[in-house]
Amino acid sequence: MNSVNSATTGNPFTRFMASGYGRLARIGLGLTIVAAGLLVAPWPIGLVIAGVGLIPIAAGVFNVCPVAPIWGGHFIGARYCPSNTQRQDR
Repeated sequence: MNSVNSATTGNPFTRFMASGYGRLARIGLGLTIVAAGLLVAPWPIGLVIAGVGLIPIAAGVFNVCPVAPIWGGHFIGARYCPSNTQRQDR
């Protein structure tokens, strides 16, 4: 599948999550979960919650979306992004 077709596949949610803003949203959500786990929840449970918050941070950093295949999207968010060669052709 070429990148032009893959940019139009999937639903709007999975395309948004693969975009730069979607990646920032996942990182922000992860940071919020980590902060809530460390600052709000009691110690043993808060540590677990903070650990779970690392999952959306890693997903945003590495541009993967573990829930996208449920909605028919790609696990790897880069498949929605045009390749560097197409960007240079414009």
